[in-house]
Amino acid sequence: MGNSALTYGIKGRWVRSKAITNADTNTTAVIMDIPAGTLIPPQSAMIQVLTAFAGGTPSIDIGDGDDDDGWIDTTAITEATPGPYADVDAALAITGKYYAAAGQIKAKVSASLTAGKAYVFIYMLEVKDVISD
Repeated sequence: MGNSALTYGIKGRWVRSKAITNADTNTTAVIMDIPAGTLIPPQSAMIQVLTAFAGGTPSIDIGDGDDDDGWIDTTAITEATPGPYADVDAALAITGKYYAAAGQIKAKVSASLTAGKAYVFIYMLEVKDVISD
């Protein structure tokens, strides 16, 4: 391994979304903001179902403006069973995603929900200063 006179500390942190609840039924709710210059590495998104979702056929997709289920697809979540779930689109599983401009994480929630509560957790790396060198 080579020796470099320059090194960079990268600020990373887990970020929790606002709650996703049955009040979000039949909407695409913005649950988290992503600052410009942020990298979300591969396999860095998960959802924690705290209270079982009920009513209709519970379904939640987690994505952004480019892909409404790019971070977590409903097929990877058992919405009616509390617990942690993770999944990621095939492309994002390899590369993650760099947000040059500010973005948003959204939850697409099915209709007719009568109960339920969950949070999404995403690991974000602030890399704008490192990439722009």
